Amino acid sequence: MTNNIRIFDLDKNEIDIHPKTVSLGNFDGIHKGHRKLMKKNIELSNQYDLTPSVLLFKENTKNILNGEREYLTSLEDKIEILADLGIKCFCLLDFNEKFKNLSPEDFIEKILYEKLNAKYVIIGDNYFFGKGAIGDKNTLKAHEDEYDYKTYVVDFEMDEDRIINSTDIRKMIRKGDLAKANRELERPYRMKGTIVKGKQRGRLLNFPTANLNPNFKYVSPKFGVYFSKVYLDNNTYFALTDVGTNPTFENEKIKIETYILDFSEDVYGKEMTIEYLEYLRPDYKFDSKDGLIEQMNEDKKLAYRLKEKYKKA
Repeated sequence: MTNNIRIFDLDKNEIDIHPKTVSLGNFDGIHKGHRKLMKKNIELSNQYDLTPSVLLFKENTKNILNGEREYLTSLEDKIEILADLGIKCFCLLDFNEKFKNLSPEDFIEKILYEKLNAKYVIIGDNYFFGKGAIGDKNTLKAHEDEYDYKTYVVDFEMDEDRIINSTDIRKMIRKGDLAKANRELERPYRMKGTIVKGKQRGRLLNFPTANLNPNFKYVSPKFGVYFSKVYLDNNTYFALTDVGTNPTFENEKIKIETYILDFSEDVYGKEMTIEYLEYLRPDYKFDSKDGLIEQMNEDKKLAYRLKEKYKKA
């Protein structure tokens, strides 16, 4: 899908004047609520012969404003997921001092009107913008005639009487509530990175692992063992992924180690994506190497049973 998209860096004055439907927001994770916005975006673009588009910041605004450190999706992830949903045009901006100081009216005129040629602006009910975040849906609606666009406000997406939001999903992943997080994301939580050499203890235990060095500050899942799926060299494999500090060996550094089922190739230096499918168990500190191997064999048996389940899904 990413071969059919267009990406414009607005900071470099790269402008596409084709009229657009534009979704606005941070979109960390591209959860069910975000997908609802994109669905309406694409419906409107098809109805009025517009380009389905999204405005994305190169860095998450919450990192700059609130000092948050971990996220569900990188910019690259967002573009890939949104392209699969049908978004065709991505307009990128730095969330810098110049942008932060734009008044709501200036944002509408200089960004939506002059640089995006937005004909429909699609937002969630709680979208705020402009200096001091004083602009909202009513601000957008008040300037529709002046700048020749329409505002479409999408209702919240709910889960168990709670508004689905990225902050809660990040907390779920940190707590190990992966099933709920994946349900609200409508996809498995995933990480991308490069495979690096570890201490090779897994190889000595007859469980060779691929150690992932993430290429982004992803939310760290709860320590423990996960049933996972990995994407490597354009192939897909099921796997076991251990996130933690290897308490049996008292390794203090957090590691992401993946044992890939039915796989034995040399993969150092290659790019890999991990999808976390199910949380299986916490990390244990074993009294002996034999105790660890016994548990790993049990994990492996469970992984093969889950593999058959997911192959049928």
